[in-house]
This record gives sequence, C-alpha cells and structure tokens, in this order.
Amino acid sequence: MADTHLQDPGLGEKYDGKTTRIINPDGTFNVVREGVGSKINNLYHFLLNVSWTQFVLVLIGGYIVANGLFAVLYLIAGIDGLAGVNDLDTTNDFLIAIFFSFQTFTTLGYGGLSPIATDINIIAGFQAMFGFMSFSIATGLLYGRFSKPSARIKYSKNILLAPYENGFALMFRIVNRRDNLLMDMSAKVLLATSRKVNGMYIRSYDQLNLAINKIDFFPLNWTIVHPIDEGSPLYGKSASEVIKLNPQVVVLIKGFDDSFSQEVHSRYSYTLKEIIFNAKFKPAYKVFEDGSTHININDIDAYTKLEGKVGDILKKESQKV
Repeated sequence: MADTHLQDPGLGEKYDGKTTRIINPDGTFNVVREGVGSKINNLYHFLLNVSWTQFVLVLIGGYIVANGLFAVLYLIAGIDGLAGVNDLDTTNDFLIAIFFSFQTFTTLGYGGLSPIATDINIIAGFQAMFGFMSFSIATGLLYGRFSKPSARIKYSKNILLAPYENGFALMFRIVNRRDNLLMDMSAKVLLATSRKVNGMYIRSYDQLNLAINKIDFFPLNWTIVHPIDEGSPLYGKSASEVIKLNPQVVVLIKGFDDSFSQEVHSRYSYTLKEIIFNAKFKPAYKVFEDGSTHININDIDAYTKLEGKVGDILKKESQKV
C-alpha cells in the first residue's frame, strides 16, 4: 500500500470496532443516525424516500385511521343527526358513521346520508376541510416522488480480479435498469482498507485509477476496470495480503438523465466476500442476425472461473516487471 492515502472522503477514519459494508446494496449508507428525533419531524423527506410499498401503506393507513377517528366523533354526537340512516341495509352504528365519514372526507356525497344536526354539520365541515388538505398533500407527495430524478443502476453482484492485458485488474460491471437514456457518465472508485492500531480500527482510502472513467453514451453495460500496475495500491500484494487488508471498493456513478434533463447519482460498495479472484466476465450482449444488439441486464453478473489456484497471482505479476 502506498505511504500516502486519500483524504477522508467523509466516511470516517477511526472506529472502535469492526464495521460492516460502507454502502448498502440499495445505495444507502450503513450509518444509523441517532438523536435526530422522530421521523414525524422530517415526515416530508421520509415519505419522499421510502419505498413505494411503504408509501402506499402509509397513505392507506392514514386514510383509514383519520376516517375512523371522525367516525368516533360522529358516534359521540349521535348518528340520529344523520338523515337517510333508515334506508341503509345495516343497523351497525359504527359502520354507518364510518360510511358517512368516508363520503365526507372525499367530499363525494352520494346523497344517501346527510347531516341534519348542528353538531354533525360542524364535524362534517371540519372533516371536509381536513380531507381536502390531505388529498392536496398526497397529490404533492405523488408529484414529488414521480418528478424526483433518480438513477436505477444495476451493479454486478461481484467484483472480479481478472487477467487484463499483461497483468491483472479489478473490474465490475454496471447497466441501466431503465429504458431511458443516460449519457455523459463518469465513475469514481475508492479502495477502503482497514488495520488495527492500539485497539482502534484505522480506515484508509485510495482513489483507484480507471482504464476508462468516462463514457459518452450508456445503452449497453459498462465494465469499469482498475489496472493493477505500479500506480495501484494493490500492486505487489499477494491475494492473501489483499484479504488481510479487509478491502472495500466504494463506487460513485454520475450521469445525465435525458428524461429529467438533470444529473443523477448512484452509489455502491463491494466487500471482501464479493471479490472473486482469477475470473472473467462472460459477454452480456450479443448481435442477432438482423444486426440488432440485444442485452439481458441479468447477464452482467455472469462470470467464468479461470484455471489455477488463487495463490499469489498479484505478487507474481509484479515480480515479472
């Protein structure tokens, strides 16, 4: 490893214990933030960033809870203050109250139920206002989620230490999960290694030189390659020495999304368990008879193990120079 390392990129250098992967597979940092208070304090950002499943469940849950609370208020006021109760095929007071609550909340009003008592009218008026505001907020959140630019980049499950030119290289592949056009792509790759000093775990960072760090267009997959030469922090290291460093490869991808006309980002990291020694990727796309090029994004994970043991392949290559 080189004597000089990259300045801490913001991921921390000293830890009092072993850490797990830096960036989770979903692109979030593996950091638990304490003391920030309830998520309600940041409810807008929370609802913008949760998964669609969670978002829909929150909307449905909020809709049911809000209407249930208003139904309780109608029960307290007495459903005798509602006209049309006798025309319903149910005599359950709570069902009648919540049916009326749903209609008032959505300002639907079929005409079957209507308020006649003063207290019911007051409650219904406030509920109609609350419902209108709730739907306005939900519409704004939906627009924010749909309009927020984001990149859906698929990373190969493994990063390979593979033969490259006259030596070896670290390489992984990425592909766009969507059919939209990404262009002006750039990649930045860091190598994070750790060592134990006086009971503390010290993490160091090195920026890895890439064979190609920018591409203009991104319709196919992109194999990002770090040649292990004299400028590499892995140069002269055996496979066993690399393992002792407990390396993690941190990836930052930037690109221009033509659909949103904005720059988008994607993050990922590879741990030691995801490094495959002495292997090469299989082709991810092929040309059909009509001349069209076809790519299956799931094929970017496919690789072939090469003959021979892992051994000290890196050190052997450096000794040839």
